[in-house]
Amino acid sequence: MKASRYNYFVDNGEKTIVFNGITEKFFEINSSNAPIYKQIFSHPDQFGKDVTPFIEKTKNDGFFVNDETDEFELVKNKLKGQTKENQYFLMILPTYQCNLRCWYCIQNHKEIWITEDVIRKIKKRIILKMNDDSIDSLCLSWFGGEPLMAYETVVGLTRFAKETAESCGKAFNCTITTNSTLLTPERIEELKECGVDSYQITIDGTREYHNTVKVINGKSTFDMALQNIDAIARHSRCLLRFNYTKENLRPEGIINDIKGILSEESKKNISFFLYKVWQENAEDINNKDVAYLFEEGKKLGIHPALPRTSICYADQKHFDCIFPDGRVEKCDNEDPDAARGVLLDDGNIDWPGGVPVSHTTAYKAGDSECIQCRFLPLCGGPCVAKRNRMYDSFGKVVCQYGSGTHKIAKMEETVNNIVKNQSVASLPKVV
Repeated sequence: MKASRYNYFVDNGEKTIVFNGITEKFFEINSSNAPIYKQIFSHPDQFGKDVTPFIEKTKNDGFFVNDETDEFELVKNKLKGQTKENQYFLMILPTYQCNLRCWYCIQNHKEIWITEDVIRKIKKRIILKMNDDSIDSLCLSWFGGEPLMAYETVVGLTRFAKETAESCGKAFNCTITTNSTLLTPERIEELKECGVDSYQITIDGTREYHNTVKVINGKSTFDMALQNIDAIARHSRCLLRFNYTKENLRPEGIINDIKGILSEESKKNISFFLYKVWQENAEDINNKDVAYLFEEGKKLGIHPALPRTSICYADQKHFDCIFPDGRVEKCDNEDPDAARGVLLDDGNIDWPGGVPVSHTTAYKAGDSECIQCRFLPLCGGPCVAKRNRMYDSFGKVVCQYGSGTHKIAKMEETVNNIVKNQSVASLPKVV
C-alpha cells in the first residue's frame, strides 16, 4: 500500500484541504494536524493497525493505492475521458468582425466574412464526420468576432448540422458565444427552433461600468444582455460570464443590478462564471470581493463557478476551428492568417507539411515536462496555442507555470476553486 503521488495539502489558515488530483475527492482537517497526516501518507506502513480504518476509508477516494498501481495510467485515463473521443466538436467563426470594441478582446477584428464556398465545404465536413461510426454526437459552437453579425449563416448552418446529425442517428447540441446586442425575442425563438440550446454572454461589472465597455449610443448594453439572458434561460442554458478587473469588481452593485432583471424562472438555467480578465495581474485583485460575489451568486440561485485548470477544449480528439476564410486550426485565438489547416472541397482538412506536432496533447507528447508533474491530473498541460510557442522556442512542451511558488500557488487556487464549485447545486435538466 502506498499513498497516491497526486495528493495535495492546501493550507488555508486554520483549515487544510487534503485533495486527490485524480479523483478530485477531498477532506478538511485542522492545520495543526497536517504534519501527522503527511507522515501517514509518507510512511503508511509504519503506523500499524492504528491507521488501517483511515487508510481503507480514504483508499476508496484514491488517497492510497496498491503498490503495483501505475498512477500515470490513471492520470492518462482521466485526461482521455475529458477529450470525449466519441464526439465531434466543430467551432465556426462566420466573421472576424464585431459590432463592439471591448478593450480586453484578444482578437484583431478584420473584415473577413464567411463565403458560400466555405459554407459548402463545412457542410461536406459535417456529413463526413457524421458518417464516422466512431462518433456518436456533434457539438457545434459559434464564435467570432460577433457571430450574430452573420445571423442567417448561423441559422442556416445550425439547422443543417442538426438535421444531418439526427438523420445519421447522432446526438446534437449547439452553443453561441455572443455579446447578445443583436438578439431579439424573435431571433431567440428562431435560434431555439433551429437547434441552439446554450449561450455564453458576458457582463463587465455593474450596469454603469458595463455600459462604458460595451458601447451603443443611446442604449444600455447591460440591460440588453441581462434581458436576453433572462429570455434565453427560460428554456435553454446560459453561461453568464463576468470578466472582472480591480476596477469593475464591485460585488454588491453587480448582484443588485443582476437581481433587478433576472426572473426566478430563468435563474435555474444560468451559470454565473467569474473570470479574471487575462491582462489583469492576479496580485491586484481583492479575492475577498471574488469570494463575496461567489457566495452572493449562490444565494441568488444562479449557480456561480470559479475557473479551474484543466485540459483545453481544443484538445478534444475531434475538434476543428474553422475561420471565415476556410482555414482551420485547433485554437480559436490564432489569427486567421496564421491558421495552418485548409478545408478541402470534399470536407477533409489538408495540413501542409503534416499535422502540427502541437496537436499532440501534452500528456501524450514524449518530450513533455508535464509527464513527470504531480499536478498534471488537474492542469492537463498547456493549451495548443502555448504548445505552438513552446515548440518554436524550446522544441518541446515545458511547464506553463514554471517551477516553484507560482506553480504551487496556481494549483492551490485550482484546488480551492474546485472545492467551492462542488458546493454549488448542479443545474437541473432542461426539458
